[in-house]
Amino acid sequence: MTGPKDIIKKSIKGRQMHLKPHTTGIFFLFLLILLLGLGTSTAQALTHPCLIFNNITDTPGYQHRTESPWSDWESDIISSADWVLPRNFSDPNWSDYNRAIYRSSFALDLALAYQITKNTAYADKAKEALLNMDIGDFPYDFDYAYAVMYYSLAYDWVQPYLNSTEDETVRDKLATLADELYYRLNHGGTQPSYISFADYHGREYPAMGIVGCVLSDYTNPNNLSLNSTSSDWFRVGTHDLFVNDTMHPVYNKSLIEIVFGGAGKFGCGMYKFYWINPMAWWFQVYSHFNGSNIFDVYPMGEKMMTNELWDALPNRYNANYGTLGNVKLRPSEKLILNLLDPENKSYALKYIDDLYSTDILPYSGWDGSLSTRLLYLVYDDYSSIPRESPSWTSHFDTTSFYQVFRGSWQNDSDWLSLITWPEGFETGSNRDMSHHDQLSFEYYSRGDLLLADGGEEKHVLDGYYGPFEIYHNTIMIEDPRTPFDVASWSGSGARGMYKGDAGGLYTPTYIKNLIQTPWMEIVDANATVNRLTASTFVEHYLSSPVNYERTILYPEKDYFAIIDRLEGSEPWIYRNLFRPTSLNITPSTGTTESEVGHVNIDLTIGSTPYNWLSLPYKTETPTGITTSSIRWNTTNPYGNKVNMHLFSSPASEIRITKHVTRIAGYGSKSEVFLPLVYFRSNETNDLYRVTVLL
Repeated sequence: MTGPKDIIKKSIKGRQMHLKPHTTGIFFLFLLILLLGLGTSTAQALTHPCLIFNNITDTPGYQHRTESPWSDWESDIISSADWVLPRNFSDPNWSDYNRAIYRSSFALDLALAYQITKNTAYADKAKEALLNMDIGDFPYDFDYAYAVMYYSLAYDWVQPYLNSTEDETVRDKLATLADELYYRLNHGGTQPSYISFADYHGREYPAMGIVGCVLSDYTNPNNLSLNSTSSDWFRVGTHDLFVNDTMHPVYNKSLIEIVFGGAGKFGCGMYKFYWINPMAWWFQVYSHFNGSNIFDVYPMGEKMMTNELWDALPNRYNANYGTLGNVKLRPSEKLILNLLDPENKSYALKYIDDLYSTDILPYSGWDGSLSTRLLYLVYDDYSSIPRESPSWTSHFDTTSFYQVFRGSWQNDSDWLSLITWPEGFETGSNRDMSHHDQLSFEYYSRGDLLLADGGEEKHVLDGYYGPFEIYHNTIMIEDPRTPFDVASWSGSGARGMYKGDAGGLYTPTYIKNLIQTPWMEIVDANATVNRLTASTFVEHYLSSPVNYERTILYPEKDYFAIIDRLEGSEPWIYRNLFRPTSLNITPSTGTTESEVGHVNIDLTIGSTPYNWLSLPYKTETPTGITTSSIRWNTTNPYGNKVNMHLFSSPASEIRITKHVTRIAGYGSKSEVFLPLVYFRSNETNDLYRVTVLL
């Protein structure tokens, strides 16, 4: 485990001197007094500030303080500090903003305002906040996390202004707060398996690392009743976060490995912004304080901050995986640009520029927020750095649950994602585990999202939140011997694979082949299907397993071929479900059926135009057509006509259901109708289907 730099040793070494004989006795007497603790105050080994900067004038924000956006960020810091100056931090019962998360953020702003202006009014008020850090409301565990993090930073910035008595008091209180947070990581060992990364642990572990640095020289001179030390706190932020989580030993893996795929994609999708700022603060603190880039020590840190570089749609909006939606995520890459190597920095800057320059989805927008305080301190002027698209396109990784095919970096490029949730990847969260999307795909081409995942629809009609098989381009199964009840969520007697739930992964995927050549890309994966959906958290058990293999081929980066092989030991009725869509929508104006909008597509089944919009909601309808071909026409958000052709063999009976999807945004306006198109087989043990997207 890499520990914080030993500033005590460095300080002593830097002051080595040759002692004359007659001074030796005096020196050793003085040393003995220090070792016995006979001094009147605690010796400070660290020189503050030291966490993010040693001198505020070295930070990009200070150096560019007359330019935008740094001047705006500085103005916001000063305004916040001015606003809080009249408050009395010794009052435990503020009528508003009394939570520790707010009080500590005010302390941070005051301390940073002091560093920027050297106005001692800010320092006095920051000191008052620090001396009263144990006052305020702590309704949630993450209040302790933010309090520890913000008070640690505020202490670092205002410490030179404190006298020795104040300093000792603040350090004791901060250590006590850190010890409480350490306890809450697993509640004293009573919750060794409970992890809620987005809500709690993804904010708590970074805070532990930060306080472990700022109090790395803390010796508990007043013998407080603490059950942890600064070494423990630092271990949580490093070893436990990235190597092996000793606070949750039942997993025998790092906290990151529990909830992130091997390529750095977060299982719970949109909830990335619950933890992104605390994590970025910690990565910057570690790198400055220890004098080594955290991404060199723990490469997974970089992956989890930059996954959008490889998984975003060609138009730079997010895809609809899990809790994600077609929105622009505030680029977490901005928070750590200074830690990236030149190549990846160039890629990240290109992504950021593209993201800020696109605004093609009128019912979408931005999601998440970035800490402007941290940006002020670390975000530099990168205008002279060339912007480049990555040298690679597709992104495959056997340790990842998300594979991405990509034709190019143009906004009209082909793009296809495939869910490959691997054995052993169990996050303990229903928000990703119970999205029954195993081996499903999502497809973008010609500037439009043409076969979309359903996302989380939660405002209109039933508001199912998108967990069931009908929200994914996947396969479904009917039991001809003992037919399933008609599902309340789909109006169908067919059911999809039950991937898992918070209790575990029950249908893992195994990647058999990954092939990337200039002329062919292939992802070949399989799963054994024993369970089908009975409800969100309840499964049907099949009377015998079905072996399922899905292979995606992308020859010459020209078109996609999807090969499905389903093999059983007894007869089943197999279905392939496709979800024709477009980012061109008529938005919803309310939540009732008559107010729900729709994707703007004209659908043709075989050679017959089909009026899918006239169908009743959630009613499976036989079309009376057997075919291998469906087509839909639309106009993409760039104003270009798109003619989509899906050819699937063998020819099959086509059934259609009008249902709801979330597309082209994140709010209720983007929850609209689409047609669910089923290719339904005859009763058979085995099915081999080839689908081509043209």
